[in-house]
Amino acid sequence: MNSIASQRSRETPPPFVRTAARRGVSMVEVLVSVVMIAVALAGIMGSTGAVARSMGGGMWMTVAASLAQTRLDSLASLSCTQLVGGLTGTTSTRGISQTWGVTDGRNIKTLTVTLTIPRKVQRPTYSTVIPCRD
Repeated sequence: MNSIASQRSRETPPPFVRTAARRGVSMVEVLVSVVMIAVALAGIMGSTGAVARSMGGGMWMTVAASLAQTRLDSLASLSCTQLVGGLTGTTSTRGISQTWGVTDGRNIKTLTVTLTIPRKVQRPTYSTVIPCRD
């Protein structure tokens, strides 16, 4: 046992080894990550704006369709004798302009509503046919 203990005592502890590489991140790595995050955020913000515009347009179309349905229902509730061909009108509700008209046919009346929606180029048109039996 003495021989093993004497060998251990003669051994020198391993020298302190310095590593050449330092721990941490470099300035270049930080700049690259900041640029990547900025590009990702710009993409997200761009798509958020597109979604908001789309939802706003959908709201206008929903309101317009509801107004057109209300107009068609009110015209359809009249009798065929009250719905004279050539009867027209224009109203504006909640910023949406509606132009409506009645067209005569053979034992039918055609009701048409055309809407003008703010910031929309297309003008949606809704129509229905009412049979006349009087």
